[in-house]
Amino acid sequence: MRREWTCEKTGLHLVSDSGAYCFHVGKTEYPPLSAITRETDPKWRDGWNRYDVPGQTFYVAETRQCAYAEVLAPFKRANGSADPLTKDAESMAMTLEEFVEEVARDWSERDFMGLGAIPAGWRYDRGMIPVVLPENGWFIDIEHPDSMAAIERLMELELSRLGVPQLTTGVLRGEERSITTAIAANLHDVVLNNFEKPLGIHFGSKHGAAWCKALWLDHPAAGDVLTLSPDPILVTDDALKVVAERFRIKVF
Repeated sequence: MRREWTCEKTGLHLVSDSGAYCFHVGKTEYPPLSAITRETDPKWRDGWNRYDVPGQTFYVAETRQCAYAEVLAPFKRANGSADPLTKDAESMAMTLEEFVEEVARDWSERDFMGLGAIPAGWRYDRGMIPVVLPENGWFIDIEHPDSMAAIERLMELELSRLGVPQLTTGVLRGEERSITTAIAANLHDVVLNNFEKPLGIHFGSKHGAAWCKALWLDHPAAGDVLTLSPDPILVTDDALKVVAERFRIKVF
């Protein structure tokens, strides 16, 4: 059940979503509740996720479709670009499926980004993990007008140095990680007027229709996050098929 309030001390708008059921796509070789450990050196932040902070940040999505959209977006071909895999497959007298599975043995996942195809190995290595949010802990609703105004007050000079004349949802959903991670770093350490620190950030998916949450795993309430056994990712998964069709991605 969602609860929300605006903190009188910070001006930030907070939401709870206690016990909410949500989803995370993760590699099955790692513990379900885990994330890459980020170091403090800001020069590496171009490769960080939207609201990562030093330490570990775990992301969940409101729906299975949203969870797939968040992880599959990098594999979309750019608008107007040709399908290079079809041409390469034809030149080797192979079907597209045969070619993708052949090159998948030598290519990394990053090599497939922007090519409009997902090799079967990507699915085999991952699962759809159901996640239940804890009863305690508050998330900053970062796209709420109260929160955006509070962030501008908190970070006025820093935002100016980062080239942000005014904070909008366009900035928050943009690709400049130097901006979004700097905002996250400042919010990570605020103390609310209930004497708690925020558990993370609640934000809208840039792909539309659903919310996402970034959980900072150094928060005490993160230990109460419940992760269930991952479901295998199958080509017959309706949510996967919907996202792949929207993104014009071929899933093998």
